[in-house]
Amino acid sequence: MRISYQNEPLFPGKPAPVIIGRPLYSHYEQSEGTSMQGVHWFDFQTNAAHTLNVSYAASFYKMVLCIAGESRSVPKHSQEYGFRTGQALFYRTEREPYQAVLPANTAFKVIHMHLSDTHVAMLQRDAPAVFERALQVMSLSAEVTRAFLQLKNISRENQGLLNLFQEKLMSEQLFNLASLSLSRLPHARGEAILEEAVWHIHQAERYLTIAELSKLAGTNSFRLKQLFREQLRTSVFQYQCDLRLERGAKLLLDTSLDVSAIALQCGYESAAAFSNAFLRKYKVRPMIFKNSRSRK
Repeated sequence: MRISYQNEPLFPGKPAPVIIGRPLYSHYEQSEGTSMQGVHWFDFQTNAAHTLNVSYAASFYKMVLCIAGESRSVPKHSQEYGFRTGQALFYRTEREPYQAVLPANTAFKVIHMHLSDTHVAMLQRDAPAVFERALQVMSLSAEVTRAFLQLKNISRENQGLLNLFQEKLMSEQLFNLASLSLSRLPHARGEAILEEAVWHIHQAERYLTIAELSKLAGTNSFRLKQLFREQLRTSVFQYQCDLRLERGAKLLLDTSLDVSAIALQCGYESAAAFSNAFLRKYKVRPMIFKNSRSRK
């Protein structure tokens, strides 16, 4: 993706355009990187109305999350469309450059998510209806605003976590997109799938991925996420995490096993990882929990 104003590059690179004797933006921040795939964020405030030129090296599917701002996009061949605060758009880009029209005195907070071939294949397999329209529009949840701030902070302070956070954000938005086309299952069928998934979780000695669990339960990942959220009010990962921590708490109280042994039995790679997760859930370290209960 390349963005420019009157042949002056904005992305990738550092913007420095001036219009009518003053900066085009009162402030301008963006993520680093030039990869076609991945997640890119933009945070800026316009001073004057202007038009940007946007181009891509190839055509691909993407999602744009507009946390704040409003603009109009004018492709060369397809229909004109707009971005508005609180909306997410899913569409296929054109190789030919197009124009983005931005109003004056407007704050923008936007995330561009460039889907990989793997992401597209998953949607085509499990939620093909999202491709029936050239443009899909959905509402953003309040959590996306918080995710935007987290994305900015992590990209500056913790590069090691950045890829994990981006993939988590991508997964959540793909689920929201797929949910637009997921039909409602008969209640009995949904309960049967959920019961099968929960049974496998309780039998497993490690965390199961969404893909593994979906296959075992005879459904797809989007459907499984939907069932967990609607019927159990939690995510697949959080359900597994809570279950293993509950097991850990019981082992702490009922056995003489040390924390390292309990961590392994609960599917954690180390005592430290188990202790940190236990602290987040119970607000106390495992050994303090064990000692405090043993004295009662």
